[in-house]
Amino acid sequence: MKQKTFTTFAIAKMLGVYPSTIANWVDSGKLKAFNTPGGHRRVLEPDLMAFIKLHNMPVPAGLVAEEKKILIVDDDPVLLKLITSFLKSAKKGYQIFTAADGFEAGRLLGQHDPHLVILDLKLPGIDGFEVCRQIKEQHSRTKVLAITGYDNEENRQKILKAGADGYLGKPFRMAKFLEECERLLSVQP
Repeated sequence: MKQKTFTTFAIAKMLGVYPSTIANWVDSGKLKAFNTPGGHRRVLEPDLMAFIKLHNMPVPAGLVAEEKKILIVDDDPVLLKLITSFLKSAKKGYQIFTAADGFEAGRLLGQHDPHLVILDLKLPGIDGFEVCRQIKEQHSRTKVLAITGYDNEENRQKILKAGADGYLGKPFRMAKFLEECERLLSVQP
């Protein structure tokens, strides 16, 4: 994927300084940059973010996309840990929350307003079908990826009717799981 680059003039405008200040930071090695074949300075977005954070500067609005929040709801602690570790290792900048039942999921939904909920269908107390319906009623923009060890056409149709945006039967390949998560996160309004 191509990384976003910025000119010294664009950075100066974002940070409210003169372009010559940006050029001085680049020339002194404080701000990592490269030169185009025409000799113009360009700064990669990660290098600009590192510089801004190092110097405790406020991050300009719109510079970095909002960190995506994901809520994982599953009563299997091993699977919760596995999915959490996998998503964190994907280095996508996800903020992850976990819940072992539908009631905890409801509390975390209200508190964090996640972009994506990864939802097991068989949960103690309130099942995933009802949790999905409530998510869609109260957080219509939140995407739901249903996962289940009870993979059959009846459950698939029932959860999609309840409002789920995606469905995977367990066990699933982690590459397919990540692809589905990214697909759902990319269609956020």
